[in-house]
Amino acid sequence: MTLAFIFVNCNVDGGSAAEKNVKKVKGVVESHSTSGAYDLILKVKAETESELRDIIKNIRKVTGVVAAITSIVYGSDQAD
Repeated sequence: MTLAFIFVNCNVDGGSAAEKNVKKVKGVVESHSTSGAYDLILKVKAETESELRDIIKNIRKVTGVVAAITSIVYGSDQAD
């Protein structure tokens, strides 16, 4: 299983629609609207890195998405 976070910038006019539509992309398991450098932070899960590439391509195709930066998770430790 490949886990990644994708940091998304949306254009001014398409932000709300983009947020709604990226949630529909297969593999997106969480979506967070944020302030700061990025408009959205997405948590995605894929079976393989090839599938992850497809998810990223589909997110970038969403109307209103201007840019998407991906960070693949190599290790996790959850707080108690």
